[in-house]
Amino acid sequence: MFSIKMRASKKGNHISGAETIVDDEKYIELTTNEFIKRALSHENGAPDFINIKIERINKNEITYINHLPIKTINCKNKEEAREIAKDILKNEGINDDLIKKAFKIIDKGGMRGASILNLKGERLEPDKERGVRVKNISTTKELKEKILKNNIGTDRTVDAIAIASKVISLGVIAELCTSDNKSYTTGYIATKDGYFRITNLKRGNEKGGRVFFVKNDVNIDDLIYKLENKPYIVK
Repeated sequence: MFSIKMRASKKGNHISGAETIVDDEKYIELTTNEFIKRALSHENGAPDFINIKIERINKNEITYINHLPIKTINCKNKEEAREIAKDILKNEGINDDLIKKAFKIIDKGGMRGASILNLKGERLEPDKERGVRVKNISTTKELKEKILKNNIGTDRTVDAIAIASKVISLGVIAELCTSDNKSYTTGYIATKDGYFRITNLKRGNEKGGRVFFVKNDVNIDDLIYKLENKPYIVK
């Protein structure tokens, strides 16, 4: 099996990224071409740098997990969407000040990965500009088809459910995310109770980002290592 990752940037600023795990060499070229096309046609602009990384993975090292239940919450505007998001996060023991700080982080945008906040409001990611990327993830073909054919979500949902399911399985309390695609306004909250797609969590042309909320006693080095290196396939 092979992990395929793409990262695109312009003048050092992150534009887009994608990754998957394929089970046969014959899919490498097809997937790589798809990722390159995605990078070149991204709405945030044409990159001046595209990095493709292909690594063989021992299939015995892969962890298979079930996806979080997917629930869509339709909101008429950003204000309503954020109130609903706050309620979901508060239900996980996250206070107002911490939620406000998390929204400031994602609204600022520009990070390749996620910020990590503990319940005291401390940022734990080593590089505050880069953040922490969740890597070595994929969904099964069956899950992707289920999401797309049943109109449960989009290609972005497929990518996001892989990230969210892995993150929550590793003990993260909750994830808050909005897309760095300027026109895509649906964001999500992930918790142990599900993956909550929330429409209009940001306005069009606004930036996006993601934040992971963790316990105060988290082993941050171990968590980051697993987020970045432990291969997961979500089914």
